[in-house]
Amino acid sequence: MPQDPIATSTVSGNNQTPEERNTSSERSDANDRSKNKFSEIVRGELSSAASNHAGESLAGSFGAATSAAEILGPMRTLFAGIGSIGKNLVGLFKNKQWLKLILAVLLAVAWIVLMILQYNGVNVKALNILTFAQGGVGRSVFGWIGGFFGKTAIAAMLISLFTGGFKALGGGFSSLFKKQNFQLSSLSWLLLGAGFALILYQFFAGNATYMDLMPTVSCALLSIMALGRMGRIGGRLATSLTSRKNAAKTRTAQPEKAGALLSGMTFGFTIGALLCLIPFGYLPVILGGAAFVAGLILALVFGHKKEVAAA
Repeated sequence: MPQDPIATSTVSGNNQTPEERNTSSERSDANDRSKNKFSEIVRGELSSAASNHAGESLAGSFGAATSAAEILGPMRTLFAGIGSIGKNLVGLFKNKQWLKLILAVLLAVAWIVLMILQYNGVNVKALNILTFAQGGVGRSVFGWIGGFFGKTAIAAMLISLFTGGFKALGGGFSSLFKKQNFQLSSLSWLLLGAGFALILYQFFAGNATYMDLMPTVSCALLSIMALGRMGRIGGRLATSLTSRKNAAKTRTAQPEKAGALLSGMTFGFTIGALLCLIPFGYLPVILGGAAFVAGLILALVFGHKKEVAAA
């Protein structure tokens, strides 16, 4: 006749000696402790993952690269960005990104055609203004290089705009007039950005006139897009330039200063668009130099005050 296993277990347990019962109890306690330990580990891992995710989300909401990833120095960031641009150019052909290729080819063809038409006396002034086709033409070698980079800025703006740039513009505009951009601690970076932008525009345009409007408009839009996409080369470079080295010689991001730098560049390029309408072609570099020097002085004074306060 089959025996009831529960009854058998009960009888077996009752027949155990005190030593056997103690050993069984110890094993049961050990098993319980193992289960509790496992539960604590699982809960800890889940809590850590949730915390990291929340931190990343918070950093993203401020539009800055404030994750645990290493922040490179400005030159390393610049060269890394140039390298990534080269890889992206190769990737255009490998990945068959036809929209970017078509935009680049159309723009290059437009520049060539407009230069030929202008040379043959055809009035294409309006199209020249919109495309900066005459940029660098008839200037010195230094001027030709500036015109080339001005054309590159226009190409970069158009390609970025039609490959997700409109969304970045919305995010950038929302960050442009943030209160922290105009605080005393960030004001120096705002002036430095504006001054650098005006000097850079003078380099692109040479004797800045209304014919040289598009490079500064393009750079203003690129600066706003960088504000909206801080993970791209423009945002990474701004984060690196404004980062602070700590005692461990590693760089700590300062998102409010990176935002102020890019906002200042946006304002500087926008002012450049207005200055090119004034019949004096070197106003951008004059005002830009003044703003840049003022930013440096303010940065030195504010930095000295912080050192005195820390002492």
